[in-house]
Amino acid sequence: MLKTDKSALVVEDEKLLSWSLVSSLSKWGFEVQPVFSGEEAVAQIEKSGFDVILLDYQLPDLDGLAVARCARQKQPAATIFLLTAFQLNELPIDRGLIDDYFNKPLDLQQLHQALARIPGLGISGPNFDSGHQEENPQA
Repeated sequence: MLKTDKSALVVEDEKLLSWSLVSSLSKWGFEVQPVFSGEEAVAQIEKSGFDVILLDYQLPDLDGLAVARCARQKQPAATIFLLTAFQLNELPIDRGLIDDYFNKPLDLQQLHQALARIPGLGISGPNFDSGHQEENPQA
C-alpha cells in the first residue's frame, strides 16, 4: 500500500458520516483509518501513529473523552478534533485534551479550513473542493 505523508484516524459510529469523512480526507491527501468504536480506536492509537484524529464524542462503548485521553498520552503530537452534537461548554473537557471541536452536522469546509491551519500538513487553505460542481449562473 502506498504510504502518504499524512494520516488520519476517523472514530465515528455513524456509517454515513464516517464514509463522508474518509472520502474527504482521502481526497485531501490523507491515508485514513476508519473505526466505529472507542475500543477499536484505542487499539489503532496503540499500534499506529496519526497526524489527525477525528473523534465522535458519543460512541457505543467508550466515550470520546476516554479515547482522547488515551490518544493524548500515546500520541501527544496528534491533532485531536472532537465531533459532537453538544456545545463545548456542556462537556467536561480539559482544554488541553482536544485541539478543536466541530458541531454536528459537520461542515466539511470548516474541517478543511482547520486542517489547513495545522503546520506541516500541506493542506491548501482557500481552495476547498467539496466535490460538487456549481452551475454557472452567467450561462
